[in-house]
Amino acid sequence: MEIKVIISNPARSSNRYPASQELIDDILAKELKDFKFPVRPLYNPRIKDNGRTIAEMYKWGQLKQIKSIDIGKQDRSDRAFLIDTLLHEYYEAVILEKQFNDDYYKNISRPDIKRHAWIDEQIASFFKEMEN
Repeated sequence: MEIKVIISNPARSSNRYPASQELIDDILAKELKDFKFPVRPLYNPRIKDNGRTIAEMYKWGQLKQIKSIDIGKQDRSDRAFLIDTLLHEYYEAVILEKQFNDDYYKNISRPDIKRHAWIDEQIASFFKEMEN
């Protein structure tokens, strides 16, 4: 028996800006070329979140597979915000992949506030490195 897990990066604005698959693919080929996403992030303007990672888990808590990473309309229209969303979903997938066998990732996976604080640190570090 598998359990479906949906982890979303909720929209924080009522103003939503469309992205595109072409823009997502361009960012993946340039700024995020060193990141190995478990599945190709796909643009889905129908979701109400900035991004969403859908995974299938075994009943004992181990990841079976990342089913999809969906990227929705964004809170802001700039490229940096879309990069932030893509990185957020990437790190959600990393945690899902590693939390069963790695105590460090198990520790940061719950509660949500702890997980998101760690993800935000990783994203801030990425942007800081980009500036240099």
